[in-house]
Amino acid sequence: MSQISRRELLRLSGLSLASGLVLAACGKQTGVVDDGAIARLGESPSTTALAEAEVTDVVLLRTAASLEYNAIDTYTAALGLGVFTGDLSAATDFAKRFRDDHQEHADAVNSLIRALGGKEHRCANVRINDLYLSPALALITDDKNENVGVDVIALAHALENLAAQTYQGVVDLISDPKLRADAIRIGQQESRHAALLAQVLNPGIASMGPTNDPTTGKPNIAAIPAAFGSQANIQLTIGAPKADGSRTTLLLETPSLNSLVYDSISC
Repeated sequence: MSQISRRELLRLSGLSLASGLVLAACGKQTGVVDDGAIARLGESPSTTALAEAEVTDVVLLRTAASLEYNAIDTYTAALGLGVFTGDLSAATDFAKRFRDDHQEHADAVNSLIRALGGKEHRCANVRINDLYLSPALALITDDKNENVGVDVIALAHALENLAAQTYQGVVDLISDPKLRADAIRIGQQESRHAALLAQVLNPGIASMGPTNDPTTGKPNIAAIPAAFGSQANIQLTIGAPKADGSRTTLLLETPSLNSLVYDSISC
């Protein structure tokens, strides 16, 4: 029996997840009239209400901790692909260092959670994985994609910006002033990670501010993708070119109410 490579395993797992999401989206909804006609007034699909849960400092910190494990898992997967060669060889050291940094961040955030009497969280955010990371890895590791190494670094760059924006949002919501200071210190380290990865992808002064690709018109990877304080969508363009030459663009957003790690959620 032939062995499956790490790259193939990552691709298959990502594709199976993406397929499951598509099938779930295409399945029938209870209570919907499936006669091909436009729904009439008064007819609506059944919905499941979110469980009653309070957004506390502990919930916000548990959510931040979950993103640290998203980053740890992503860097581990990236290193396992063995694609950081040639001009990208420096990315191996970055990936190892950044993975260690994220582990330190996770430990620090969980210590804050324990100090508040909360239950620590030591695994990745499932919804962030489902929405962004697994589909992204499936696109990146597709056999037709010839830019695996660059795309992996672009994914890491997007994830670092996502983490930085999450901490920035948490600072505004946390009630304890001391916790706000702790959160922003970690958030600024995520921003530094993003700045270094921008240099790998777009060396020199060009990566220090927003610029556009002259051919596609799309924004280049930059250390400062927008004005300070912005929490806009993070665009990630990856994968093999389509028939028209374009590539898939994913939009990453910071965790919202349905992706927060509430007290009832465990690993």
